[in-house]
Amino acid sequence: MKHLIILASIVLFASCKSHQKVSKNEPFAYQLLAQSTLHGNGAEGFKPGLYKITDERQWQEFLKKINTVNNESAKFKLDHVDFDKYMIVAIFDRVLHQGGTKFYIKSVENTKDTVKFITSHEVPQGQFAIQVINQPYILIKIKKTDKALAVSNE
Repeated sequence: MKHLIILASIVLFASCKSHQKVSKNEPFAYQLLAQSTLHGNGAEGFKPGLYKITDERQWQEFLKKINTVNNESAKFKLDHVDFDKYMIVAIFDRVLHQGGTKFYIKSVENTKDTVKFITSHEVPQGQFAIQVINQPYILIKIKKTDKALAVSNE
């Protein structure tokens, strides 16, 4: 009987452990390079979502694309990126039909396998809403990582 109670206790303990959350949210550092809006009516061709830039070739292609309508890169707080140590992450919101929207990173979920950027936006209400087609975006620099990167809008 004593062995049965010990065995039952071990099984119960082991099953409780397996339901614990394996990964936890750890602090995640990033440098904000730009937080702005495109005004090309979507002509730049960025779909809403996250774009990962890991080398100089991708960076030059990104610059060419983001500068399609306006010299957008002139707003960036960046001179040079050491792509051996860092990467660039661009997060684009959907094309909106009113200006003045504040698009920002609300929080970051950093787990063992994934870095997830939680974005949000504040839309002006009433008489302060400007009718203009634009696409908010955020550009950040992070340390190079092999983790999966994701974005979700709150």
